[in-house]
Amino acid sequence: MGDLYSELKKKNGNTCYTLSQNKPAKMNVDNWKVTITYPTGRSLELPRSMVSDAIHKLQAKGVLTVEEVHEDITDRHGPQTDRLLAVLRELPGVTFTSSPRALYLKK
Repeated sequence: MGDLYSELKKKNGNTCYTLSQNKPAKMNVDNWKVTITYPTGRSLELPRSMVSDAIHKLQAKGVLTVEEVHEDITDRHGPQTDRLLAVLRELPGVTFTSSPRALYLKK
């Protein structure tokens, strides 16, 4: 599989949706970060290193749970966990389940 961060950059300006409540947000992707902005105007930045770490784990295992992201990647920062999963959900070949909250990558 190719560089999935490059695939995310192609989705710059698209809408992504959270796994837990299916809330929409605008996704802005550049070389350094992904910025998620909700209709309220509130936004959160996800550093590229964090997004790339999650992509690597998803590629290696084929599955990534909300617990793994929360504990191992976002250091228990709930808003980052939810938005990171929303971003990864938009990658080609990724499917998700809401219970359990997890992403799956078709290999």
